Amino acid sequence: MQMLGGFLILFGCFGMGLWYRQELIRILEQWISEIRYNGSTLPECCRQTGRQRKDRLGEVCTEVYREYAETEDAGFLELAEKSFRRQLRMLPLKKEDIEEFLRFAEKEGYADETMQIKSIELSRQGLEHTADMQQREITQKCRLSVGLGAMSGLLILLLLV
Repeated sequence: MQMLGGFLILFGCFGMGLWYRQELIRILEQWISEIRYNGSTLPECCRQTGRQRKDRLGEVCTEVYREYAETEDAGFLELAEKSFRRQLRMLPLKKEDIEEFLRFAEKEGYADETMQIKSIELSRQGLEHTADMQQREITQKCRLSVGLGAMSGLLILLLLV
């Protein structure tokens, strides 16, 4: 019973990481549409995301925008990278996922909204790629666990007979 409980906790934590990664992809897609169709800036996108989402990621976006609004000396990308990195570490995300999400903040400045969109799309594509790779890995591990379960069942059957 303890093993089952431990397995469920482990599986739940793993599932939360996958869910948060999908939500990061959705945030990046929302930012792309905000920039493309509304002509918004990245700080405005962050503020809008914080207003629309009522989950932990919405709170993170609101906090990043609040920090930016309080300190107008620093550029948004520099401040956002530090703030997002600090706050996303508290969520069940892999370090690689956080790095992919923050890829858009590596650029010092943007000439226009097209470059912003392309940079955010690169971050989204990187997250989608890691999600696909992890999904393939899960499938392989499931096949392995089914095979091991069947073999252990046969071993028990042979021992009992």
